[in-house]
Amino acid sequence: MKRLFHFFVLVLVFSQKTEAQQWWQKATGYEIFVRSFQDFNADGKGDFNGLHSRLNYLNDGDSSTYSDLGIQLVWLMPIQPSPSYHGYDVTQYKAVNPEYGSMDEFKEMLAAAHQKGIKVVLDLVLNHTSNQHPWFVKSAANDSFYRNFYRWENKPLNAIGPWGQTVWHSKNNQYYYGVFWSGMPDLNYNYKPVRDSIFDIAKFWIKEIGVDGFRLDAVTYLYEEGNILKHHPNTLAFWQSFKDSCKSWNPNTYLVAEVWDPQDIIKQYASKFDQCFEFGVAGGNINAINSANPFDSKTALKYATENYDFASFITNHDQDRIASLYGNNQDKLKAVASLLLTQPGTPWLYYGEEVAMLGTKPDENIRRPMQWQANNFAGFSTVMPWRPLNSNYPQFNVSTLSTDPNSIFHHYRKLIHFRNQHEAIYKGTYKSLIGTNNEVFIFQRSTNNQDIVVMVNTSALALPSVQFSFSKANNANGTFTLKDVISDSSFSISSTGAFFSVNLPMQPYQTRILRFEPSTSNNEISPEDFQILVFPNPAKEEISIELANNFQPKNILLISMKGEVLQKWETENNQIQLKLNQAPGIYNLQIISGQNTYHKLLMIH
Repeated sequence: MKRLFHFFVLVLVFSQKTEAQQWWQKATGYEIFVRSFQDFNADGKGDFNGLHSRLNYLNDGDSSTYSDLGIQLVWLMPIQPSPSYHGYDVTQYKAVNPEYGSMDEFKEMLAAAHQKGIKVVLDLVLNHTSNQHPWFVKSAANDSFYRNFYRWENKPLNAIGPWGQTVWHSKNNQYYYGVFWSGMPDLNYNYKPVRDSIFDIAKFWIKEIGVDGFRLDAVTYLYEEGNILKHHPNTLAFWQSFKDSCKSWNPNTYLVAEVWDPQDIIKQYASKFDQCFEFGVAGGNINAINSANPFDSKTALKYATENYDFASFITNHDQDRIASLYGNNQDKLKAVASLLLTQPGTPWLYYGEEVAMLGTKPDENIRRPMQWQANNFAGFSTVMPWRPLNSNYPQFNVSTLSTDPNSIFHHYRKLIHFRNQHEAIYKGTYKSLIGTNNEVFIFQRSTNNQDIVVMVNTSALALPSVQFSFSKANNANGTFTLKDVISDSSFSISSTGAFFSVNLPMQPYQTRILRFEPSTSNNEISPEDFQILVFPNPAKEEISIELANNFQPKNILLISMKGEVLQKWETENNQIQLKLNQAPGIYNLQIISGQNTYHKLLMIH
């Protein structure tokens, strides 16, 4: 019995540990370029104190409030000292960039973030350093210990790199290897002191400073051999060892990797990290909205969900911003945000996406200061920022958009809070559903006790009738209320056998998120037994309505395809004549009685 007890204790501890290690599945992430987020000391550059001052915007620590964005995880682009504005060429790994503040100020920000329930991961660049790093300076000087920290040859061994670039660079009549450019020499991972130094750096940030993990840059390039410049077997072996070590220092450490490659390559790396960023799904979602065809998105999502856990995103600091790609079309931006925040994977926002920040290459222009207000410096600083602001900041900023309930900002915030509160979205299974209109991406997210159906119209078409069928995950049947949480409307739905059939109109780029709720009426009438007869339909100035089974409504609403109530009638009859005063178009009739709501499409010509 004692052994059995110990077995159950071990099982309990293991299950708790496993659950704790999956916290990132529930979180919504937010990528921040500290230099561009908030300037606190009025030098035109963002800093740790500025980020500290904006934490309540991300998450105020109170789950009962709705004023914050609902973010639970942030990724800070490189914060170590660097000669470059971006920080991806590090000169000292165990320090912070003095332009951003002191280590104590970073720790204060980190502690405040943790108090509000925000985890913080650092961008850790381990493939290469700056050519100004002391390691490289000593290596170039032929120091006996540091010489082998980098690869040196008397002549170039490879003419071109993985994407046709020069990878061997001249210095002191010899050549060193740097896959990205001469200012970023690659470390030599065949040399044990390099590996030991890298583990020591990771341990420092996890154990001594207390960060929650790392976004790992350029993970595919660590080892080279001959013409094998990416995906060397030793690279995969190293990352497994790195993950094991990080987890030994803190089991809750989160490791997310940049593997900018096809999905079959991501699959090779997936087990070496907690997640890899899914570039295939991101590209599929972007193209779905641009092409009015979600096929590529469905294909990429099917492969990813069947093979590994992953991190999802729209664009990041290396790509043109989505608002520029979509010509700042707000309907398109809402649609792609809906896909990001309801599909599987841990979703990541790139700072400013929620206020439609613009940006196209060069890189500096996709990393401009955050748009907080409509004043001269957008609330980012009281002086001229390090980089000029986007031209759209007077209209597209947090302060202005937060007062508009139809804004892209409100759409993001509503979706993030909905995701945070629904296990079916952040943890549930995924199933693509087949509908009558190929332009509409329809999928189901489910747990044993929760089912949610997401519909996103990827096209500019108004679709008067989108039909599909599905079954609940637990095979329950009967009559339920189906609530559209985006439009805040409800209607009754009944199963035919094990299946539910849905027929709904969709506006261009519209999102519907349909959540099952228990029926609130013991006398609820099944749609099979309830009929609405409207004639003529199409109509012009007047319609007649007949309701079967002596059903007596309380209210009848005429609603636009945007969800606006245009006309309202009160009645208790089941034979009704109504006057219309609307322009030609497609409308939705809602028949309401108590807790029951039924719909009928009406065309006015």
